[in-house]
Amino acid sequence: MIGISTACIGVFSMAAGTPQRSGPVERLHAAGAEFGTAQAEKVSDVRRKSSRGKDPYTATVIVQLPVRAGDEPVSATVRTTTDQPLSPGDTVEVLYAPAQPRLGAVAGDEASLGSELRGETMPAYLRWLFVAAWVLCCLGAVGHVSTRHGFRSLSRLGGNDKAARGRYVRAGDPGSPAGPEPSGREMLLEIQTDAGPAHVRASVGKHGLPPAMDGHELWLCWDARRGAQSSRFSPSRTPAVLVFDTGVVVHGMVAADEAKVLSERAVPVEKLGPAPQEGRPLRLFDTRAHWARYIEPLILQTCVVVLACAALLTFDVPDGWRWTAGIVGILGVFAAAGLYLGEDASTKRPEA
Repeated sequence: MIGISTACIGVFSMAAGTPQRSGPVERLHAAGAEFGTAQAEKVSDVRRKSSRGKDPYTATVIVQLPVRAGDEPVSATVRTTTDQPLSPGDTVEVLYAPAQPRLGAVAGDEASLGSELRGETMPAYLRWLFVAAWVLCCLGAVGHVSTRHGFRSLSRLGGNDKAARGRYVRAGDPGSPAGPEPSGREMLLEIQTDAGPAHVRASVGKHGLPPAMDGHELWLCWDARRGAQSSRFSPSRTPAVLVFDTGVVVHGMVAADEAKVLSERAVPVEKLGPAPQEGRPLRLFDTRAHWARYIEPLILQTCVVVLACAALLTFDVPDGWRWTAGIVGILGVFAAAGLYLGEDASTKRPEA
């Protein structure tokens, strides 16, 4: 999720910015550009940007550039954007080179041309806006993963965790108390334990666990602290793990209400004594672990298109092509992510 957010915001920011100064600004910068005020001599081609009444006016204006004392007046043609239509004699903010006024000028002031003149890809406020959007996306991704999957897969079982002996029954039960019907790669694994039935929501693909694992004995362990208090902000799920006697480990989530019922007859993990798997290696059951072996060629081709669009945005191309490449790149990210996350229907059932 963080990768998708980074790719989308990265491509969008590249389309919104400019990799280098435009040709006229670059020439003026090399000649020592400065901002100044010029007087309009002739105004033509005055029009609004669109038919809406609040849009600014654009016009082609011939201005007389300020020159040093004793120098001949120099005129330049600029394209202006103003809130009110211009008339001859009005003043126009321009960027020009006092030492070489014959290079012409570009209409604009520090606010509109300052970042480009300094060689920045975009204004400071826009940069911070993209940074803030990326941070919010990352926080949203972390919160989403914490809510749906938890982070206990990165830690060891502790004294506050509960365990119950049981066996694996089957996969997929939309009517179970663990929640609504799973979508995508999530399935409900039905477990019959000594403390009662349990339903573990796990990302094991659309095919579920291999049939060879039906009826296998296991230990169901879960975080007894999470969701134990019936507060307003208490989570509805708690992280859980299935440790099969064969050494296979499956991570998932159990409904907090169901975990409370199981806790009454379960035992703390620290009271189990020597672990049943002591001296035997544990193997994480992860249907995505070997993704490079079965990823569809179309996904790789889409990624190549996204990289090509990003590479194009590093060049000085017209705005129309920039936004076309940006939109194609963003759509390509979503397409590749959708193909990758939804390709379980075409993959083979993994074997334990």
